[in-house]
Amino acid sequence: MSKVFQRRALLPAAIVPVLLVAGCDVGGDRTQAMKAAVTPTGPYTRSPSPSPSPTATATAAGQPRGAVESYFNALKAGNVDQIVSLFTGNAVVEIDGEATAEGTKAIRSLYQQQLQGATDVVSAMHTIVDVRTVGAENAVVRSGSKQGDARFRELFLLGKEGGKWKISEFMNNQSS
Repeated sequence: MSKVFQRRALLPAAIVPVLLVAGCDVGGDRTQAMKAAVTPTGPYTRSPSPSPSPTATATAAGQPRGAVESYFNALKAGNVDQIVSLFTGNAVVEIDGEATAEGTKAIRSLYQQQLQGATDVVSAMHTIVDVRTVGAENAVVRSGSKQGDARFRELFLLGKEGGKWKISEFMNNQSS
């Protein structure tokens, strides 16, 4: 079974509990009406994180959180090469309001377009809300960002490639 197929098969098992969390908007109402339904059970573990922490916090390299923090740092620096290097070769990126980008070439083009003339990216605030590992090879990271007056929710699926955590799927949308 291919790694891509395995990751996509794990998607429902890893993401459904995350999506059941009510109030996942950063800075929004954090009420968890279905708290009992989202308690992790099964082959994934939740990283200890008593409260959301800013991505500026130093984190051990080689962890899912570290890979996402590297992404945010590269994004703020406007470094497209570094951003692209954090994704797997067959990654999928779905950014709010943009066409889906699949593969390295499309992802590079998307970020070149996104970062061209973008000045508010540098002052954006990013917060990692939840990190869950799914076995030893996969992880789900949920985060929130504030860029100017806009707030975004992000969901990262990561997998190990060559011993390093890489982003295999990324999606964000503007929260209301």
